[in-house]
Amino acid sequence: MELKQLVFLGMTAIFIPVAAWFGIRYRWAERMLVAGALFSTCYLIDINFVSMEWYRGDTKGFEFGVTDWMIISLIIVMAKAPRWKKKRPEPLPPNASLMLAYFFLAVLSIFVAYVPVYAGFGVFKILRAMAVYWVAYNYLRSEDDLRFFLMVLAAMVAFQFLLVMQDRMNGIYRAKGSTPHSNTLAMYINMMNMIFLSFVLGDANAGRRRYVYWGALGMGTLIVLATFSRGALAMMIIGYGLVTLLSAYDRPRPQKFKVVGLMLLAALPLVIRVAPAIIERFETAPEGAEASRHQANEAAHAMVQDTFFGVGLNNYSHVINETGYARFIPLESDRGIVHNIFWLHASEMGWAGLVIFLLMIGNFFLMAVRYLLRRRDDITSWMATGIFVGMTTLWLQSLLEWAFRQTYLTVEFFLMAGFLAALPRLERSIQRERRNRKLKLAWLAHTMAQARQAR
Repeated sequence: MELKQLVFLGMTAIFIPVAAWFGIRYRWAERMLVAGALFSTCYLIDINFVSMEWYRGDTKGFEFGVTDWMIISLIIVMAKAPRWKKKRPEPLPPNASLMLAYFFLAVLSIFVAYVPVYAGFGVFKILRAMAVYWVAYNYLRSEDDLRFFLMVLAAMVAFQFLLVMQDRMNGIYRAKGSTPHSNTLAMYINMMNMIFLSFVLGDANAGRRRYVYWGALGMGTLIVLATFSRGALAMMIIGYGLVTLLSAYDRPRPQKFKVVGLMLLAALPLVIRVAPAIIERFETAPEGAEASRHQANEAAHAMVQDTFFGVGLNNYSHVINETGYARFIPLESDRGIVHNIFWLHASEMGWAGLVIFLLMIGNFFLMAVRYLLRRRDDITSWMATGIFVGMTTLWLQSLLEWAFRQTYLTVEFFLMAGFLAALPRLERSIQRERRNRKLKLAWLAHTMAQARQAR
């Protein structure tokens, strides 16, 4: 074991018990852990154990980092803090059965994998992401919690914006911020862009918060433009249009159309400024890119046809380079990862793995649709709209990308899914608070009326 790994384990052994102790005793410390858990997902500080950096697959070791410190500390706080006795975290959140089935098939893939340790890397990443999902779901209990999360998300966008500005000043053409690739950054930010646009259109009484929503949306839009990611640019346009339509369906207020008009007017000079570069980016796409994607898809299809349970999670890159499947892709430089997340799942986890994966993410979409159809026009509806459209952009672009397997996007998806799953409970909590408030006001009015009569 390397020195840096020993040091990191020592820091882990110190941080988690100390942070958990403070979180159990003090509400502010718990809030700091929540903010840290969220913010750490936009600048991952991970250590790879059993590291194989030369491997071309999506995961190169057993990743463990600062985000895990925060999540484990929060799990301890939620289990031990007296203030959490009444809240009682749920051991099995919504969609748990499909998520556990997905995890089971991932574990099973270790035993059929060409290189089992590579599959182990992927299984550990899924476990980390599901821990994030569990905490996000169980922590979101009140409107104040959601408002707090939105402020942290805005800070995350602002942080990435500063890194992108630094990239541009350093002459980097396609900015990537803290992420491994510009496409990853664009997909990561697009998820949050949809949420902030939904709140810009929906939260008419936001007050000063409106400036935060507008600021985050503006910075997020500029970030995606700075990546020059063709797929993400298309998804951003589609996503903004879909959020606008769903927001109008939720409640067609004239104010919403005014906001959209102002956005278009404000964006026009920017569009004129960057249009030539964007057009050039589309025109100068590598001629062989489409052909290599098709070849990789054919190789993935052959793998799943030959092996019922697939070649093993995180094993595609090994199999395509070290076995007879290399015949599908003549150029060795193109033998990385198939650029389609669904074919990647099929080849590595079999048809069963792909079906369970589709059912799992499909169930999250159904959760959001339930809100969209009810047309409540409240904070839960705005959040559901943003997450629904954000997920839509993620999975549409994943038809041409494998980036979901990168830790940034894996963790972000399960984080947003946790928020989404918590919305029904949050709605009930908000309604209960409103009823209690009305009862208190009614009691106060009754008491004051009795006092006046007594005089």
